[in-house]
Amino acid sequence: MSSLTETAHWIACARAAESFRPDRLFDDPLAVEFIRRTAPDLYTELRSAPSSRFDTLAVRTKFFDDCLMRAVSESGHRQVVVLAAGMDGRAFRLPWPEGVTLYEVDLPEAVEEKAGFLASCGLATDRCSRVAVPADLTADWPSALLDAGFRSELPTVWLAEGVLYYLTEDQVDAVVGQVTELSSPGSVLCLEQVNTDLYRAPWMREWLQQMRDEGRPWRSGVADPETWLAHRGWHAVVREPCDLAEATGRLVPRTPPRGVSGAARTWLVRADLVNATAAA
Repeated sequence: MSSLTETAHWIACARAAESFRPDRLFDDPLAVEFIRRTAPDLYTELRSAPSSRFDTLAVRTKFFDDCLMRAVSESGHRQVVVLAAGMDGRAFRLPWPEGVTLYEVDLPEAVEEKAGFLASCGLATDRCSRVAVPADLTADWPSALLDAGFRSELPTVWLAEGVLYYLTEDQVDAVVGQVTELSSPGSVLCLEQVNTDLYRAPWMREWLQQMRDEGRPWRSGVADPETWLAHRGWHAVVREPCDLAEATGRLVPRTPPRGVSGAARTWLVRADLVNATAAA
C-alpha cells in the first residue's frame, strides 16, 4: 500500500469523525462504513466521543463541497474531475444535478481497493455517473482521463484536495499545467495548497519530520496563489480555513492577516479560467 493510499484512509477517518457529530457540517456514510469495517476500535471510539481533532479537515471538506455544488448548480457544468480521489464519497452523498459525470483519478491500487470496498458493502448508490480512472498524477494521467471519456471541449470543475503538497513544486506545476491544457473557458479549479512559510515555521518542524518518517513528506508550497494561477489564465479567490463561517466554534488555528510573514497557512482556492490565451 502506498503512503498516499494510507493518507486516503486517514481522510476517511476524519470524515467519519465529522459524520458522528451532532453539529456535523456534512454526513459521509461511505467514510463511516469504511472505518467501521477497517478500524472497528476507532469506529467505536468516535461514535461514543465525537472528536474535534479533525475540525480543520471538516471545514476544508465543507468548503469544497460548496464550491463544487455552486459550479454545477449556478454555472451548469456537468463534468467534474477529482484528482487523488482516495475514498472520497462525494459521488454518493452530494445532491448532483441530472447529467453530471464525475471522474475519480487515483493510483491503480487505490482505485482497485475502492472498487472492492464498494462491491462488498453494497451501501453506496452513485448520485451521478462516476468513472474511476486509474492513473498516477506524476505520469501521463491526462491520456488515461481522455481514454475514460473525458471531453476537453466541455467546461470542467476540477478538485485537487489534500494532494498537491505531497508533490514536488515541479510536479505541482506540471499537474496544474495539464489541468489548464484540458480545460475549456469557464472551467473551475478548486484546490488546496500550503504556503512556503509553513516549511520554515519552528512549530511545524516536528510534525513535518513525523510525516517524512511515515513516508508521506510534504514537498511543496506556494507563497502567492493568486499570482501563481493568474499566470496560467485563472482568476483565483483564496481563503484560509479560519476565514470561513463554518470554522466558528471549531478548533481551527487562527492566522495573522495576509502580509504577515512567518505564518503557516493553508490556501483554499476556487479559480475560474478567464484567459484562454494565457492558458494556451
